[in-house]
Amino acid sequence: MSKEEDNAKNPEGAWAAAGFAVVLLVVGVPVWWFTTTVYRAQLPYSTIETLSSQLRHHTVGVTIIGSLPPSFQEDLVKSLGSMQSVKFLMSQRQPTKEERQALHSGKTPDELDRHMSQLVRVAAGMLAVVVLPEAMEIKEVVVGTDRLIYIKATADLQVVSSVVRNMVMDPLASRYAFTNRPLHHKKEAMRQVPTEPGYDVTLTLMVPEPHRTKIEWDARAAVTDYLSPVVKQLENVSKLTVRSQVLYMTGLSVSPQWSEAHKHYALPENQLPLTINAIEAKLGSFVWTRPSLHFVVYIPREKQLPLHIHAADGSPLPSNSFLVPRWGGVMIHNVPTAAPNVSLPRPVTLDSHWIMSTVLTHLHRLLPIPSLREIEGVETLAMKDSSMLTAWQLDGLARARVSAYLSNIRITLQSLCELVGEISNMVISDEVGGWVWGAVEEWEECGRATREGRLQDATLYCTRSFTQADAAFFHPSMLALLYFPDNQKYAIYVPLFLPVSIPVLLSLKMVFGLCRKSSTKEKNE
Repeated sequence: MSKEEDNAKNPEGAWAAAGFAVVLLVVGVPVWWFTTTVYRAQLPYSTIETLSSQLRHHTVGVTIIGSLPPSFQEDLVKSLGSMQSVKFLMSQRQPTKEERQALHSGKTPDELDRHMSQLVRVAAGMLAVVVLPEAMEIKEVVVGTDRLIYIKATADLQVVSSVVRNMVMDPLASRYAFTNRPLHHKKEAMRQVPTEPGYDVTLTLMVPEPHRTKIEWDARAAVTDYLSPVVKQLENVSKLTVRSQVLYMTGLSVSPQWSEAHKHYALPENQLPLTINAIEAKLGSFVWTRPSLHFVVYIPREKQLPLHIHAADGSPLPSNSFLVPRWGGVMIHNVPTAAPNVSLPRPVTLDSHWIMSTVLTHLHRLLPIPSLREIEGVETLAMKDSSMLTAWQLDGLARARVSAYLSNIRITLQSLCELVGEISNMVISDEVGGWVWGAVEEWEECGRATREGRLQDATLYCTRSFTQADAAFFHPSMLALLYFPDNQKYAIYVPLFLPVSIPVLLSLKMVFGLCRKSSTKEKNE
């Protein structure tokens, strides 16, 4: 008896196979589909794509207090207009009675600035230009500690324009503000540290010969006196965590040569990179997840005293230190040569003022904090505590960081969208989706705040946006499928479905054959 005849006489087996196939198709396939479907929360793709085209700039209000020639003010506006990342809103008013009295009673720039700072209240992110009387014996351009610029009517227009531009933002940061490419694509921008909400600052004292030199240095007191005021000022811009450590029996892998002309050992600039490679592993930067800034104080070996860094032209550097871009700085602290019959280890006290002043100088260049040192003919007033930053320096740093934040956030979000589009089975949880939506909303609020000149609000918004965008991009659920390509699905599903699908297909073929035979039989009857 053939198989077809057996199925015709016993259709129960065929219908059982058909029922199994129906259950598999109607129940099994939907269950498998819904249990294996990748959940993807909705993201604002269209908004993220248009982030590059949105108009972004900082608005800075400049109030001129006093009388200036009309042509001077017009030329100043034109000169400042070349700064594409900043839009200046100029206004002018006459000084009040109290302000005129302060202008005529101030005998020194510091006294004048102290009185005017109490009378003229300039909001954060804004500037005021005070026109000085001609009879006052003072430089033509003086920059105060609070957001005031004192100029004479005869001041050079280009100098005033350069002062305003440099006060508003560091020239390097301004040049690449809101750029469509990351800041580190430019060689000259490699000096600045990556823009992050916080940094770990480590002060390292390297003593290669502790058996000969006993260093006496109160690092805690030095940090409290010099760095703590600056750390407190930068809380709203970036959080710095300061640590200190001492490394004994550790030296720099360099071979300085004796300079007969200068009567000291010379360390050429081309050997400086070797010093970092030798000590990098011993500084412990891998302990922290946040970016680290290292400032190393090196005590030379006794046979290398005194040791000085030489520039490319062979002249010794006055600071006897060098800056390492995006890393920190190294200072060489020479100690007095030991007397012939002195008992060892001999005590040596370090110069905290020189060390911490150099650290602050390097920190200013790494962050970057605006400076007017390169502009000639300008007197810059410092705070009573010379280590502290002025109000306009804090504003300039905040603008630079907001600009860098906005560019980094846009790149992160757009890269995330491209990644999600390329990997179709990548899970987008509600948590990640909420972070992305929050980052976009905060980004838009930050851009609105910069255009309206609300610098403090812009700093807060961009920090939140950066934190959320970074958390979304590096979420573990997003990274899990980066190394699970689509072709690996076949290796999983083929062994699972192939043994099941073949009997089901044969059963369906059997059922179709039975139905065809039944219909043919009915027609013949």
